[in-house]
Amino acid sequence: MSKDGKKSAKAPPIVRPLILFGVAVSMVTGMALGIVVYSFWPNDLRQPRLGGVVGESIRVIKANYVEAVSEDQLVDDAVRGMLGGLDRHSRYLDPADFESLQADMDGAFGGIGVKLVLREGRCRIVAVIEDSPAAAAGLLPGDQITAIEGDALDGESLPTVVRRLRGPVGSEVGLLLRRDGADLPVHLVRAEIKTPTIDARWLAPGYPHVRILRFNKNTGDEFREAVRRLAEEEPVVGLILDLQGNSGGMLAAAVEVAGALLDGGLVARTEGRSPRRQEEHMAPAGDLINGGPVAVLIDRNSASAAEIVAGALKDHGRAAVLGERSYGKGTVQSVVILPKARGLKLTTAYYFTPSGTAIHENGIDPDIPAVGDPEAVLAQALAWLKDSQPLLAGG
Repeated sequence: MSKDGKKSAKAPPIVRPLILFGVAVSMVTGMALGIVVYSFWPNDLRQPRLGGVVGESIRVIKANYVEAVSEDQLVDDAVRGMLGGLDRHSRYLDPADFESLQADMDGAFGGIGVKLVLREGRCRIVAVIEDSPAAAAGLLPGDQITAIEGDALDGESLPTVVRRLRGPVGSEVGLLLRRDGADLPVHLVRAEIKTPTIDARWLAPGYPHVRILRFNKNTGDEFREAVRRLAEEEPVVGLILDLQGNSGGMLAAAVEVAGALLDGGLVARTEGRSPRRQEEHMAPAGDLINGGPVAVLIDRNSASAAEIVAGALKDHGRAAVLGERSYGKGTVQSVVILPKARGLKLTTAYYFTPSGTAIHENGIDPDIPAVGDPEAVLAQALAWLKDSQPLLAGG
C-alpha cells in the first residue's frame, strides 16, 4: 500500500518499507492461526493390519488398478480426501506443502529473492530484493520466467513456481528469462531469504504508521523493535496499527503484538473438544507507548491473528478500530507431524475475544467505518489520534 506523510529530512524513517518476496505469493489465505506441532500417528495406513474400508480399498486398488500406483500416492490421496471433507481450513500437507508452511512460520527460506505474479498465464517478476541472488544475477522487474531447470512453465500455478524456486541454501537453479523479446539463461545459487513482517514509518511527527504484513514467529520481536526505534527518534504520541489485508498467522505472535500495547489482561481465549485446547492467552505487564492512543486499521481481508489483535485492543478500550468488518476466521489450526515429512493442518479449536465474542463467521466490526482510498483512511485515522490525545492527556 502506498504511504505518504514523510518525516522531516533530518529524521528519515528508520524502517524502510518492506516487501514480501517469494513466500508471500505462496501463502494460503487464512494461514494456521495457532500452530501446535506434535507427532501423532495412531494407525499407520501403510500397514496391512489396518483393515476397514480405507485399508481394504488401498489393498484392492494397489493390486488390481489397470496401471501401477504407489502405496504412498494412495495414502496421500486418501488422507487428502478425509481432510477435504472437514472445514476449509483443515488440509493435508504433502512434503512440499509441509516445507512451505514451515518456511512461512520461520520467516525465512532458501530461495532467489523475487516477488512474482501470474498474468495471462505468464509468470513475471514484479520486485527483486536487495542483496539477493536475483539482484546479483541482474534479474529485473518485468522479466518473465519461462522455464526452470529446462522445464517450460506453461500452465504451472504460481505456488508451484514458487515451490520450484525455493530449495536448500547453496543449491543451484537454472532459469530461462524473457526480456524485451530475447531469451536469457541465468544460473543462481540459492541463499537465505528473510521475510520481514513489519513496515514502519512516521506518518506525522509523533505519529508512526506500523503495518503488520502477517504473523510469524518473529513478528512480536520485530514489532517491539520497530516501536522502540521510533521512540528513540522522538516521542511516540499515538500509533496507527495497520492490519489491512493481513490474512493471519501464528496465535503466539498475535498475543505478543496485542500484549505489547496492553498493560496485562486477557488477549484471547480458545475452546476445543480436547481439554488442552481450553486456554487463556494473557498479555504481560507494560505498554510500549505508555497509554498513547492507538488506531487499528482492518478490512474485509483482515483475518485470524489480525482479528485477535484488533478484537483484544477493542475489547480493552485500548484502541479505536477503523475500516470495514473483518473476514471472520475464528478457528485455530494445529500442525500434526506425520511420517515421511508429511503433516495435517487440523482445526482444533475456536477462539474468542476477551469479552467472549465469537469471531468465526462474524468478524470484527469497526468502531469507525472507513473505506475507499488508502491514504484517505490513513488521514482519518491520524485525525482521530490527534483528537483523542488531549482527552487522554486530560484524564
